[in-house]
Amino acid sequence: MFKRRHLIASAAGAMILPSAAVRAQAWPSQPVKLVVPYGPGGASDALGRVVAEKMTALIGQQVIVENKAGGNTIIGMDAVAKAKPDGYTLLLGSTTMATNVALGFKMPFDPLKDLQPISTVADIYDLLAVGKEVPVTDYASFAAWVNKQPQKVRFACSGIGNQPHLWGELFRSHNKLNMEVVGYKGSADALRDVLGGHVPVLVDVVLPTGNLIRQGKLTGICIASKERSPICPSVPTVVELGMPDLVSAAFYGLVGPAGLPPALVERLNGLCGEILKDAAVKAKLAELGLVTTGSTPQAFADKIRFETDRWSKVVKENNIKIET
Repeated sequence: MFKRRHLIASAAGAMILPSAAVRAQAWPSQPVKLVVPYGPGGASDALGRVVAEKMTALIGQQVIVENKAGGNTIIGMDAVAKAKPDGYTLLLGSTTMATNVALGFKMPFDPLKDLQPISTVADIYDLLAVGKEVPVTDYASFAAWVNKQPQKVRFACSGIGNQPHLWGELFRSHNKLNMEVVGYKGSADALRDVLGGHVPVLVDVVLPTGNLIRQGKLTGICIASKERSPICPSVPTVVELGMPDLVSAAFYGLVGPAGLPPALVERLNGLCGEILKDAAVKAKLAELGLVTTGSTPQAFADKIRFETDRWSKVVKENNIKIET
């Protein structure tokens, strides 16, 4: 009798345990929505569409990009955090998963609890450049020039509280540079004033600034990466300059709502790996200044926590406040 009951219980358990795997195998039976929490036309939107196009080819179902801009990406993230965890609503997550927390934004969800990291996708590195009227050629001459100025040297960035601004503050404080930020409403405005000689220093991501360095319109001081960028190969890395702790990039990754079945997370992670190995995908992302990455779900979660802690410290130490 005991053996019979044991066999029945084992059989029942066997029927229950694979259910998540069965659901993962059945996915997708309908189109998948990829929420991009930015407006159409920008680099983030372009990245989302490259990922969606390749995923469509791999899974045999249409992956539709849905732009949900607003609230410093909070609107788009909230839509995914509240979505059914069935794999049909995904998010192109970004650095704001960390910086929004660091800046104290009020959010109707917790990025670390209500969203499921699946895989990192790509990074775009920060860099520092100066206008051609600034009499410097490298980091040593730049640091010396900055610290002999009678007033604080202004550095332009594309917005107060965004990732390049926070890295600029980290770079400034790490090197004890006599600098202060000037925030703009976007990279184009910041670039215009640096190119026009109104502000001497620019902190931005590698595109479009790297192209202007290569064209000789700006002088590159350093890039916050481990390896030199093919976009502006003359610019030394922070590692070369002896500042490995300053490696920094705005990141993107594939994210779903919390509660996704583990088997489905694993399948989506594998798909992401396939997408990022594709040579055409790598080439398209390189044109956007992006370096493909890829990771395990746990490594992505660890990265979000690291970036949250890192930028929270920078915000606190520099007393950065923005309207929330």
